[in-house]
Amino acid sequence: MEIKTHHEPLSSISPTSIADVVLLLLIFFLLTSTYVLEPGIRVKLPSSTSAEVVSKKEIVVTITKDGELFLGGERIGLLELAGGLEAELAESLDKLIIIRAEKEVEVDRLIRIMDMARSVGGEKFFIATRKAI
Repeated sequence: MEIKTHHEPLSSISPTSIADVVLLLLIFFLLTSTYVLEPGIRVKLPSSTSAEVVSKKEIVVTITKDGELFLGGERIGLLELAGGLEAELAESLDKLIIIRAEKEVEVDRLIRIMDMARSVGGEKFFIATRKAI
């Protein structure tokens, strides 16, 4: 004996169901994604197509377009920079210094700071950039 049903198959998907699925996916991605933010001073870094993320804790010197200097996250004067770098480099194995300079900073100022860092023991320098889109 054959049982007959009077239900017709759905020919369309309910927009409410699609909205629920999209909302759940949005919540899932918001909760599972990680945001990598660099703490400290906001600077507009120049872009580069070969930029790489540096994950180790390194010595970071930040130069703003207004001429302010920061060692790590601490504001420091030009005269104190050499002493601060020397202390940081004494604890560093690879003598690497990352320079985060805004793109408006004059190259002359950047070179003077690199020379100062080299005179107190800095051996390798990275210029921080942001990945070009």
